[in-house]
Amino acid sequence: MTRLFLARQAERTLWVVALIDADIWSYVPNTGKFHLNLGLRDEYFVGGNLTFTEIGVGEARRLVADEVGRMDNQGLNQALHAWEADTNTLDPDTVFATATADRP
Repeated sequence: MTRLFLARQAERTLWVVALIDADIWSYVPNTGKFHLNLGLRDEYFVGGNLTFTEIGVGEARRLVADEVGRMDNQGLNQALHAWEADTNTLDPDTVFATATADRP
């Protein structure tokens, strides 16, 4: 089952997120892919400082096109370099197709 969310911290929009089974994948505009995100998984299932608002495929596509969550190279160099080297990624069109097919 695939569900889509917008992750926020207070008023700051951070990520377009896909919950696929029990895994959390975050869209990283810098790579154009969804990446497995264990830190967000903990936030989602255990709770923390973020809020997750469920969104539809259309809204997720718009947010991805707007590059919500784009990172600059300052402050997140290590995470960004890891995502750029990540080969275990998901294409947004695949995620959106799965989310569409999983809708009741």
